[in-house]
Amino acid sequence: MAPGVTIPARLRGVVAQAEAALPDRADSLCAQEPIHIPGSIQPHGVLLMADPARGMAIVAASENAGILSTEIPSNTLMGLSVGAVLGEDFAATLGDLARAGEMPGEAPWETGLTLPGGAFEVASHTQDGMVLIELEPVAPRDEQEALGATRALQRAIARLRGAGGRLEDLARVTVEGIRFFTGYERVLIYRFDRDWHGETLAEDKVEDWDQSLAGLHFPASDIPAQARELYRRSLIRWVPSRDAEPLALLRDPIWDSSMTPERPIDMSFCRLRSLSPVHLQYHRNMGVDGSMSLSILHEGQLWGLVVCHHRQPHRPSPGQRAAAAALTDAFALRIGGAERMRAEEARRADSARLSDLLAHMAEAEDVSSALTAGSVTIASLFGCTGAAVVRQGQVETLGVAPPEAEVLRLATWLRERGGEEIFHADHLPEDFPDWAPHAAIASGVLAVFLGADRADMILWFRPEEPHLVSWGGNPHKAVEPDGGSVMPRQSFDRWVEERHGYARPWAEWELEIAAALRHAITEVVIRSLSRIAELNDRLRQSQKMEAVGQLTGGIAHDFNNLLAGIIGSLELLRSRVAQGRFGDLDRYLGAATTSANRAAALTHRLLAFSRRQTLDPRPTDVNRLVTSMEELIRRTVGPAIHVETVMSGGLWSALCDANQLENALLNLSINARDAMPDGGRLTIEAVNAWLDDSYARQHHDVAPGQYIAVSVTDTGTGMPPEVIARAFDPFFTTKPLGQGTGLGLSMVYGFAKQSNGYVRIYSETGQGTTVRLYLPRSTEGESAQRIRQEEHDVPAAPDGGTVLVVDDEPVVRMLVGEVLRELGYGVVEANDGVQAMKAAEAMSGIDLLVTDVGLPNGMNGRQLADALRARRPGLKVLFITGYAENAALGNGVLEPGMQVMTKPFAMDSLTSKIRAMI
Repeated sequence: MAPGVTIPARLRGVVAQAEAALPDRADSLCAQEPIHIPGSIQPHGVLLMADPARGMAIVAASENAGILSTEIPSNTLMGLSVGAVLGEDFAATLGDLARAGEMPGEAPWETGLTLPGGAFEVASHTQDGMVLIELEPVAPRDEQEALGATRALQRAIARLRGAGGRLEDLARVTVEGIRFFTGYERVLIYRFDRDWHGETLAEDKVEDWDQSLAGLHFPASDIPAQARELYRRSLIRWVPSRDAEPLALLRDPIWDSSMTPERPIDMSFCRLRSLSPVHLQYHRNMGVDGSMSLSILHEGQLWGLVVCHHRQPHRPSPGQRAAAAALTDAFALRIGGAERMRAEEARRADSARLSDLLAHMAEAEDVSSALTAGSVTIASLFGCTGAAVVRQGQVETLGVAPPEAEVLRLATWLRERGGEEIFHADHLPEDFPDWAPHAAIASGVLAVFLGADRADMILWFRPEEPHLVSWGGNPHKAVEPDGGSVMPRQSFDRWVEERHGYARPWAEWELEIAAALRHAITEVVIRSLSRIAELNDRLRQSQKMEAVGQLTGGIAHDFNNLLAGIIGSLELLRSRVAQGRFGDLDRYLGAATTSANRAAALTHRLLAFSRRQTLDPRPTDVNRLVTSMEELIRRTVGPAIHVETVMSGGLWSALCDANQLENALLNLSINARDAMPDGGRLTIEAVNAWLDDSYARQHHDVAPGQYIAVSVTDTGTGMPPEVIARAFDPFFTTKPLGQGTGLGLSMVYGFAKQSNGYVRIYSETGQGTTVRLYLPRSTEGESAQRIRQEEHDVPAAPDGGTVLVVDDEPVVRMLVGEVLRELGYGVVEANDGVQAMKAAEAMSGIDLLVTDVGLPNGMNGRQLADALRARRPGLKVLFITGYAENAALGNGVLEPGMQVMTKPFAMDSLTSKIRAMI
């Protein structure tokens, strides 16, 4: 303490306040041990705790804090500032580091101080908003020992580099080096297994200490979970003298009285914290007095410990401890390479076998035979003794494996438990009931699932490997109190037991190879399914062609009748004009027009089922559309059928062609009417639907996303499964000859697929049928939909201008040109894209491009429009098409300023469209 400091009167004579007594239930002492909140520290150092909120005032101190100064008793430090006790320069630096967050418990700030009480090594860290300061007196020999430890450390690291790649050799060099420059009589490396049991990996000790811990295992209960957490926080711990009396922490009553409940002091990062009574008793049982342990961290996890023992009190200098920590870290850095080296040879061998197996699979037609037949099979991998393939409810085993019925039972359990695509266990009876009888041949199991439904899988089996375990004392003996003292397991005599039920654990690289094999098998399965799908498509195409062939005569008959009506009417019209007889002209014109419209309707029906019709997809209010059709549907189905519509509030807009949706609903309603000859109920319902990834995996033609589901349900005769399977086939019908063409459902199917949607049939004989259309949700808002509709509906009067008309059909060019000229526009005609590009170069301005989609000579209408728009941004385009060219139109999605009309079209419709666009 600085000279001249006055001690406040309020702090004189303060009585020490010790922490609460430790729990005394020995059966849970290790677990209840106050690891994070100890009440005392080791007596060879001093602990101070300062509160930054009170100007770095000292609010707790160890009982021996008076050794910092020869002038002031320990209990009078309470309330003083750190600067008053340890110096203002130190306090200023400490405050700056604390405010900057640069003193975490894992990396304390270390420095040296010379105080009235002598020289001290200081380590400071922050915890729970407090600053904890540990001070350890420096002995006169410490500097010399630190220099010797540094030199020895250099030699030890050089030996570590030359020790090769075996983990045992690296551990041996490490313990020899640490014992040499710390002076401990025994040093060992103690590693944890997956169950947190410890095993001595290497030991170096003096010759006259007969007790050896080499090869011993230690139960996980010796170091419970909260102790392991402490080892992750405080990486080095030492006890100079086992039987030294711990010192209580004194607390400032003023600080305590303001806290409700009383604030604990977390000392889990303190190096001076006292050792637990249980661990001290362990040391007594082993005859250990001085000790040190260092944590070995590998990839951020607690891998093991370096443990140092001495039979008498022993205090390594700060420099020796630092050297031990450095060599421990160097060993930890070599662990990964050593463990990889051990597995590399086996990995290379299995990788070669996997390559051979994949090559065999590439040539195989059947997955199961590829895995189970030949010189290399799945049983060749992983050193397993048996394997099995579970596929389509059947089992094929290889090598030594449980009975097929038991394999199926295991497969059912694995399927139901869920989890990852790969399951592995080396002690399966622990998890799977009644598996113990099979542990001798299949205690270790590795399972790979071959699909999302987890139905098919591959399993590998490993037998148990019984082995002797030498324990440090009896691992089954409970920790019992004896006369108020803790006597863990009484002694460290060797306790040997035989362990059964455990197979060799599955290594990470084995799981990686299993995952690679799973991927390859999945690819083979997918390839097989693709072949099946291809064959099915060919079969379906053959069926379609057969159906087309059967009905070609009927379609030709219809077209010939229509053409006869058109041609005959035109011939009579020409004859009457030549004769000057004008009275019957309207009748012949009406007959020709009627026949032509019927031909156009038949063409549209054929395009619909073949999914080649030209669609105009727009955001569509399905509620409004169904409501507007309700009266038409009622008249169509007749009074014997009750029509009900169920519309959902908040229904999304569908992206589809509204006219084609109306046609689809009308077709479905007519089919429903025909299925209810004696009357019934027809229900049309629209709801929002979300098809997730799980649904999409079960229905390979479905893409996950948001849809509007429109259902048409009847209470009619229903369909048997064989009819449902063919319901969407073109020309397939169950109606009598002359009462149906078989195009209705095909048109609905084609419309749904072309709209990027789906259609499903749900039906039972005698129970009725539901046909559900899934139409994709529109990403445009209703406001944008109204704006587009308003823009479409507002006609504009022609103000003159120039229109480029492109069509390879001269009659069409002539008709469109005549309409435009009558509207007052200048017209330039071209018969293909190349001629149109040349004409455009000579034109000063173009107000509208009217072009067919299908053009000859290498440039279609969409390509022509894009080329002209690149030179004339904003050019308005009207596509006219006699058949679907959706690929050319961008899969039905038109850019702003583009519109489409389907041939044939009425001239007045063309006139309205052109007026609206220009």
